[in-house]
Amino acid sequence: MKRILFILIVMAPVFSFSQNTMYFMERMPQNILYNPAYIPDAGFNLGLPGIGGLNIHAFNSGFDYNAFDNFYDNLGREGYHPSEFISSIGDYNTFYSESQINLLSFGFRLREKGYLSFHATLNDRTVLKAESDLVYLFSDFDDLSDEDFPLQVDDLNFHINNYLSVGLTYSRRINEHLTVGISPHINYNILGIKTKKISYIIDVTESQETPEPEREYEPTFTGEVVLGLPFEINEESLEGDELIHVGDIFPANWEDELRISDIFRNRSFSLDMGSTYEINKWFFSASLLNLGTSRWTSNGYVLEGTTESIKVTGEERTRIGIPAKLYLGMKRQFSPKWNYGILLHNSFYSVGSNTSATVSLNGKIGRCLSTSVSYTGGYKYNNIGLGFSVRFLPGADLYFVTDNIIQTFTYRNSYRLTAALGINIAFGR
Repeated sequence: MKRILFILIVMAPVFSFSQNTMYFMERMPQNILYNPAYIPDAGFNLGLPGIGGLNIHAFNSGFDYNAFDNFYDNLGREGYHPSEFISSIGDYNTFYSESQINLLSFGFRLREKGYLSFHATLNDRTVLKAESDLVYLFSDFDDLSDEDFPLQVDDLNFHINNYLSVGLTYSRRINEHLTVGISPHINYNILGIKTKKISYIIDVTESQETPEPEREYEPTFTGEVVLGLPFEINEESLEGDELIHVGDIFPANWEDELRISDIFRNRSFSLDMGSTYEINKWFFSASLLNLGTSRWTSNGYVLEGTTESIKVTGEERTRIGIPAKLYLGMKRQFSPKWNYGILLHNSFYSVGSNTSATVSLNGKIGRCLSTSVSYTGGYKYNNIGLGFSVRFLPGADLYFVTDNIIQTFTYRNSYRLTAALGINIAFGR
């Protein structure tokens, strides 16, 4: 069960639009999500719910799944030293995950110099940073010796932000060289979690209720959790302002009781902006995304205390940040259908930044296929990317993009997984 929980927390929430390889690909309306100044080469484009864009990305800094699997299977075996695995992780392990699923998008050209796009997306941002001893919490405690206890993880940072975003993008060609774009978003905030100064300890005691003493595990914690919810905390879990039943914090059958209006209750604003500059065969690009925070004006809470007592305070203005993103790109068109590009990307998280750099070869083959081959460094240094978009029906393109094609198919050895696929519908190219 703990192995499954590990997969769900650390390797499963992998939907994201951090696809560096896609940035300079031709015939990709999704590029407007990276830079609002991008003008698609179509009079009209349409992204249908689900098939209009499913993107996958996850990065874990300290180890891959195979390393954890070996650790899990060998705990308790004579001669195995789990401390060597813990030391290989470093002082901290950091996991990043972002998700963006297309619900509906469309755009159309405004005369010769402008483009207007609409997009509705479901987004999720997850960050988990903790001391490397965290992996012990996913192990089978019965395989550990008494000398391994107490298990203690300090400075545990967990951050989740889930929201529905509705936005407009206006791109405008100022002159033959300069194009600018802006994309305001209204975000409907659904679920937010932010921890502060969390310390989690598991110690052992001996049960006195059985003929032979059995080892029991006693968890304790201290710290603060900021919550933004689409509904009120279950009153039956509270006694005054104190939380007495942690497991019942959500109301019974909350998923059945949740109304559409609850999702639209807590609104906030964010902004993307960008520009491009073309001169001769050179193309320069810069964009800054996610300028804003998520805010809960209702159903915001602060939980603070220890195992013995957790105080719950309602907050009128609960804020949880959205990771801002910076993209700087340059490409050169060395033939009518082919170019090479360089892209720098930095995401700014609450626990630090994550930087990557990508070089790519991009082009079109005939009238039905566009493609890209790339190399990305920064996360790790074995990320060979591949992307293609192929016309399979008039006006309809099927695309697949990944920043690390080898690791996509050998995911157990991967620190980072990326893939994006979907169908673009476009007319008037």
